[in-house]
Amino acid sequence: MARVHRTVLLLAVGLPLFGQNTPGQYPPGQYPPGQSPPGQYPPGQYPPGQYPDSGTMRLPGGIPIGLPIPQIKFPKKKDKTEEKGGPTSEHGLKMTLRAADGTLRELGEKELFLESGGKRLLRFRLLAKTLFRDPKGETVRDSLLKPGDQLSVQVNADDPETAVRVILTRAGTPAERAAGAKPFDRASAKVPEEGDTHPAGTIEVAGTAEPSASDSDGGRPKLERKEGGEPPAKDGDWGDPSSLYFPEVDDIVAAARSNSESYTDGMPNFLVQQVTTRYYSNSVPAQWKALDIVEADVVCVDGAEEYRNIKLNGRATTQPIEKTGAWSTGEFVTTLQDVLSPMTAATFTKRGESRMANRAAWVYDYSVKQPRSHWRIVPPDGRAYAPAYTGAIWIDKETKRALRIEQRTSEMPATFPYSKAESTLDYDFVRIEAKTYLLPVRSENLVCKRGTFNCSRNEINFRNYRKFAADSTIKF
Repeated sequence: MARVHRTVLLLAVGLPLFGQNTPGQYPPGQYPPGQSPPGQYPPGQYPPGQYPDSGTMRLPGGIPIGLPIPQIKFPKKKDKTEEKGGPTSEHGLKMTLRAADGTLRELGEKELFLESGGKRLLRFRLLAKTLFRDPKGETVRDSLLKPGDQLSVQVNADDPETAVRVILTRAGTPAERAAGAKPFDRASAKVPEEGDTHPAGTIEVAGTAEPSASDSDGGRPKLERKEGGEPPAKDGDWGDPSSLYFPEVDDIVAAARSNSESYTDGMPNFLVQQVTTRYYSNSVPAQWKALDIVEADVVCVDGAEEYRNIKLNGRATTQPIEKTGAWSTGEFVTTLQDVLSPMTAATFTKRGESRMANRAAWVYDYSVKQPRSHWRIVPPDGRAYAPAYTGAIWIDKETKRALRIEQRTSEMPATFPYSKAESTLDYDFVRIEAKTYLLPVRSENLVCKRGTFNCSRNEINFRNYRKFAADSTIKF
């Protein structure tokens, strides 16, 4: 199911934005008459001497999240050089890139064929770490690319055959796509030569700064995790041979993957009430204090979502849902499809059997390496980072569909403002008219500020699913 708002092509579920509190009260008993809350929401800053600035964060699905936590300014790191003389940044080694521009002819699991200028046919190798982006740097699902689309394929200057990044510069016109889909001679494809490419800058490919000792969990809150261990996960790099392949999956995960791809098939247009309760804590152990409640009717028509009848603390507001300070999209399909997508290259390990939603289920732990992560976090300064993460997935034994998904970030760079984020998403079978569908019923998200005990948590509940029949055309 597609989303209206998306910064990344992933994923999924987002954390909430927390807005301004009424001066002199925390949390407020009520907002001043006629305002909910006062001023813009979220505000640019809190009143002097009251509460700190609210940041912006995007998690699965690119949903913005604000945090009622102070900003921390980190000292700039000095430039450094690898022992072997290679240029580095605060995140690791930089790779020199070159790019070939042209028309996509075929995109397979491990190969890409590009028709470059002068009708020259080029062949590129695809790895599990190959990134797919649009011109703005946002993630693009590889399955959306079609023959005839205009691409810029970026490669390592020392390895011109391997695609590091594939940039969709423009979707092909109907005529271009028809021409691009015509048969061609794959045997005539050549490995790119220097004359086929042009300079394309650099990319950071390995290494993250070590977290400081003060950023260990140290009693910080965690979302409730169902029984089972937590698999270790390490960020991969381009020199890791295991990262050159798509991990194999067993028949159960393969079936769940296939079902996720057809998740919306046969699903009707529906309406559901989304209730988001937002909390914060700045103590150890956590003592959660409620901030506010956002209610909205979510209308899902042909895969697109529209928010209606928005209420903040029970009072109607005409603001768009994203302007109220807390909103989330992607629960219906994005997180599910991203975790199971072959392009995410998650490694699955069967943990055992359990029960979820009163049903027998298989439980798998999984891990996603940083280069394949679509869980994108964007702090106020705009330094986006997609961390490696681990989690678990419960797969219904009977239907081979996901019943629960857990996600939690692995280590993030020590200079990054946030030290951890977690998410859970629970599905259950609900009736819409006379039929039963597996749909999200609850989600929970947690995020913590680095170097502090300030954390925020969202509880999202979906209630009263029902079929939606529009009296007029809806424009998204």
